[in-house]
This record gives sequence, C-alpha cells and structure tokens, in this order.
Amino acid sequence: MKAFGYDHNGSPDVFEEYDLPTPEISDDQILIKTKAFNLNNFEKSMRAGEYRKTTHQVIPGRDVAGTVAKVGTNVSGFKIGDRVVAHGHGSYAEYAYADASETVLIPDAVSFVEAAGIVTPGITAYKAVYYFGQVKAGQTVVVRGASGGVGSLAAQLALNLGATVIGIGTSKNEAYVKSLGVQEYVAYNQQDPALILANRADVVINSALNGADSDGDAQIVKDNGIITTVGGDEPLSNKPFQFKPIRPTKAITDVKALSALLNLMAEKKLSIRIGYQLPFTLDGVIQGHQLLSKKHDGRIIVTIA
Repeated sequence: MKAFGYDHNGSPDVFEEYDLPTPEISDDQILIKTKAFNLNNFEKSMRAGEYRKTTHQVIPGRDVAGTVAKVGTNVSGFKIGDRVVAHGHGSYAEYAYADASETVLIPDAVSFVEAAGIVTPGITAYKAVYYFGQVKAGQTVVVRGASGGVGSLAAQLALNLGATVIGIGTSKNEAYVKSLGVQEYVAYNQQDPALILANRADVVINSALNGADSDGDAQIVKDNGIITTVGGDEPLSNKPFQFKPIRPTKAITDVKALSALLNLMAEKKLSIRIGYQLPFTLDGVIQGHQLLSKKHDGRIIVTIA
C-alpha cells in the first residue's frame, strides 16, 4: 500500500512516499480503507521533533474516515464495507487501523471529509463543554478562539444546550462565528475582551493557541465560575473560580463523544469548517504540513479518490 511518513525530524519536506505491507490487525481491531484523514498540530510537532527525536520510520495520523476492510475475530457491530471514522493509527496511508472501541459508524448524511475533520477537535470540544465546563442551559459561555476547530464546535455545542455564547477572536472571523448562531462577538484586535466582558461568564472555554491570555479569562469569569482551557497556565487572580485544564479523561469516552458529534452533524445541528482538501500525494501531505505551520482557517484534510 502507499503511505507517507518520515524517518527523521525536520521541516515538511522530510516526508517520503513508501510502499508498505497492509497493516495486520489484532482480534479487537478494524482495518480501514482510508477515504480521508485530518491533519493535526500534534502531528506537526512530532514531525518537527518538538517532543522527541525520531529514529525510525513513522507513519503518522490518528483521525481517519473510510470503509471497513477487515474486522478482528472479537469485533462485533461492524461489517465489511461499513462507513466508519476512528481515532486510529497510521492514517497517512491507503489503509489504517483502529481499535473497535475507538471506531464509530458514520451516518449517511455525513461525508468522509466531515467525519475525519471532526475527530480530534470534536472530542476535545465535547469534553470541554460537557465534562470540564459542565455547561448548562441558561448560562453565559465565553469561547476564546471561537473560529478555530475546537472553539467553533464548543460554541455550537453550548448553544445546543441552551447557553448564551459569546465569541472571542480576530475581527476577520466575526462573520463566520456569528453564522454559527453566536450573537455577540469581541474582536481582540479591536477591543480588550477582559474589559468588555468583565464578570460576564459562568464558563470560559479557552481554545486559543496554547490557551492565550489566561489572565484575561480570570477577569471575564464570574465569581465561582469555571475556566477550562487547552493551555496549562492557571490565571493569576484572587477571584474564586474553578480552573480545569482540558486533558485526556475516561469520564467521557472518545467513542461516546464522537458518536454524539456525528449524530448532531447528521441532524444539521453541528458543522465543521473544512478549509483545505488536498490530494493523497506526497506533495499534498507536504503542503498540508506547510499549512499547519502557519495561520490557517478550517481543517486540513487529505482525501483519497
């Protein structure tokens, strides 16, 4: 099978095209014929060597959508040809694999591209809203980074729960965020959100890159409110609030979150912004990682015809 990976760290052009055997699966896994995969910042950081040095061949990729090509002997609920999406392994290839417990059937109304694009940002957003943020109807929720993958989904999920949502982002993304149903928006390049929104939020969801401006979150949240963030720095403040970094948790499983997200997408109550659809070629993968390395709008998806 054709696959794309690297055996040393560096810029996007470290990627190579490989001809590899189709992966072998265990009794509890599913082999997926790839139709689309999503590119994530984590994969960019791994390629660049920001976590550890790469000393062997790596085929990256977690977020994969496609059709079931083979099922393990212990797997039930899936059959050959089913449309599925998974938090899988080795998705930069014609065939990926995933544990059955991390795989979900795709509703007919959801495309492979949409399904692949929602996996990582969707799971993060779902847990931010339902577990870490504990968002309830009638609350005011402020979403920082509201135009991004996690932020835009968190805003929609909170709206679906009956919360009032206020978005924060740059002025060029105001129209997009308001198109999601968010009525109030503060452009941080024109106004100071901490001053405009002081003591307004029951819950602050900070999905901006590295949890930017965490001290501003402390000004925005009400006394005894919740701040949940993709960053790790607790705001410097004497105000009483709960600070909850968004971290992996089994309190809500990934498959439960993904199933709920896909159902909402099928009901047209949730959408993911697809910014780029790139071809399944070496140039396409390199271009995708070049886009990851700079500001971009929407998910970056590689598709296989």
